[in-house]
Amino acid sequence: MHHVKDAQHRVLYRDEHAYCAHPCIVSLSNERWLVVFNKSVRRQGILHPPHDPRYYNMIIRSEDGGRTWCTPRVAPGYDWYGVECAGLTVLDDGTLLLNQWRFKWYPLEAAYQLQGTGVTTADDWFAEVQHGGENESYYGPSARPKNPAEMAPWGRANDGAYVHRSLDGGLTWDETVQVATRPYSGGYGMRGGAQLPNGDVLLPLSDVPSYRTVFVVRSKDGGRSWEAPVEAASQPGRWFEEPSALVLEGNTVLMVMRENETGYLHRCVSRDGGQTWSEPEPTPIRGYPAHLLALPDRRILCVYGYRFDPYQIRAVVSEDRGQSWDIEHGWVVRDNLVSADLGYPSSVLMDDGQVFTVYYAQDEEGVTSIQATSYHL
Repeated sequence: MHHVKDAQHRVLYRDEHAYCAHPCIVSLSNERWLVVFNKSVRRQGILHPPHDPRYYNMIIRSEDGGRTWCTPRVAPGYDWYGVECAGLTVLDDGTLLLNQWRFKWYPLEAAYQLQGTGVTTADDWFAEVQHGGENESYYGPSARPKNPAEMAPWGRANDGAYVHRSLDGGLTWDETVQVATRPYSGGYGMRGGAQLPNGDVLLPLSDVPSYRTVFVVRSKDGGRSWEAPVEAASQPGRWFEEPSALVLEGNTVLMVMRENETGYLHRCVSRDGGQTWSEPEPTPIRGYPAHLLALPDRRILCVYGYRFDPYQIRAVVSEDRGQSWDIEHGWVVRDNLVSADLGYPSSVLMDDGQVFTVYYAQDEEGVTSIQATSYHL
């Protein structure tokens, strides 16, 4: 791998009292960009959205192509707490969709009384964390707490998957729709949806809190209603989640997703607009999660987090519409970050042909912030 050209790094938002992570960027038009990210209180040990009721989805806005950013606003409102990472989708008519998964939360003692009814506590979550491959080098002291209930004195149950619609670029949210995800345990997605040539919107989700299966839901009316899920990726012994979808020619849709057992991104393809999908297969890309961006020369850019020493944000391209990825000639977007607490990159194109990639990373003071790099490939 070699380094990108003309790299300029910057911090978009930092709060020393907060834990800010998991951004997703979209372009509304020209230099009008939005970034949605997660924000909670900063704790001694890291607790990610499935384990912390204090998470909100926050939006920052740039009107000048990423040079300056506004103070964060909560999305869609302060009643929407305890949420997973969110995704944004800009439709052809300018409508903006925000998709979120929300948990229900209970004080610990109430949660103990409700166990057996779908309510779980920290004792269950930390066992999941260790199985999921996020080891102590990433979670630090919180990977094996002596008393999980003291660290996280609350319980959690499922609430639902929601899509919020905005007609003014995310300044206000006009309508909220709950998305039915049965037979799956829930629906979590952090990269938004993809709009087909006929106007249908495909929203890729994973089965939170199981994190094993990826499926898509379809809207034919701009996000006001959603059809039943269609399974896209499921295999014995594999843990698929956090998909990113990109419409290629016609009704062909490429999807890449995180896989927690192997640590390599996997891919699948639909050639009928998301009605059926090929069997998921591994790519040579070690890291996660990913974001796909169509480049003007028809190549596909995939950015992803590399949570291994030397801790990097990486990029790789496909010249054959996602069938293969040129790892040997990939790029390092950001090098030698402080820790494995990093990633979730996503990108937009700048007017001058540069790529603008947002991600999160920890600094030497232990504060995670929303950062970005602009560069030429």
